[in-house]
Amino acid sequence: MGQLIYPSTGEEALDDLEIALSGGSHSKVVRIGQTVRRLSRDRAISVSVFDLLTHIGQAGFSGAPRALGFDDQGREILSFVEGEVAAPLRPGQLGGGDLPHHVWHDDVLVHLGKLIRSYHDAAANFPWEGRTWLLETRQPVETICHNEVFPWNTVFRDGVPVAFIDWDTAAPGPRACDLGLIACVWVPFWPDAVCQLAGLPTGVAEKARRFRLLLDAYGLESGVDVIQAGIERMQGLLDHVRRLVTEGSEWEVEMDRRGAVDELAGNIRWTEEHAAALAGG
Repeated sequence: MGQLIYPSTGEEALDDLEIALSGGSHSKVVRIGQTVRRLSRDRAISVSVFDLLTHIGQAGFSGAPRALGFDDQGREILSFVEGEVAAPLRPGQLGGGDLPHHVWHDDVLVHLGKLIRSYHDAAANFPWEGRTWLLETRQPVETICHNEVFPWNTVFRDGVPVAFIDWDTAAPGPRACDLGLIACVWVPFWPDAVCQLAGLPTGVAEKARRFRLLLDAYGLESGVDVIQAGIERMQGLLDHVRRLVTEGSEWEVEMDRRGAVDELAGNIRWTEEHAAALAGG
């Protein structure tokens, strides 16, 4: 296991004012000065993530917050990343209609592909074995996946994605896991009816074209494995949400009430039906 990183006196010279930050369905996140604080789910997981963030920073990747340790309330301390994130996920609005329109620009996919490739390369030699992760390790392990590269976990500056936040679900796995999720959410792999509601272009050919933009930016020729990984990742998310609905979790129950769970299931079915055309576009 790595060593905890504690902030220097200079890093901890902060105002006491806590500013609540939006986003996150199960955790309270606040900003204090130039830091972000959140109660750790599990100290061992936090240590794994903190060591990862330190590793990629030392490798030259600047698109993530710096890990600064824990405060006297047991909260994680991370550096605040300047910029804007897309509107946070709201119960029942998985269709993306609440997101700024610049999220869907072609150049965002290009920048996103390059950014995630840069991160994957920086994390590829991180010593991951023997550590505790929130999500299970997936084989083959090629890097440490972020696992939740959603618009609301991505920092934009001037309409360009420049950093990822919310790293607690990072875990070892194949690069295709992150790329598949990005494709499903950002291309996006949605039926025409859902795209129309969000004001997005329709048609499989258009989605195949945008998918190719992502793959080219990342440096991949084939997208077959990426699509399959995306389907598996979204199915895992759907199963998780359904389990929380059964357990009575307020956030997920509201999602289900508004039809978001059925919408997610429909997106997965659509992607499965059109996988070959999407990969060959």
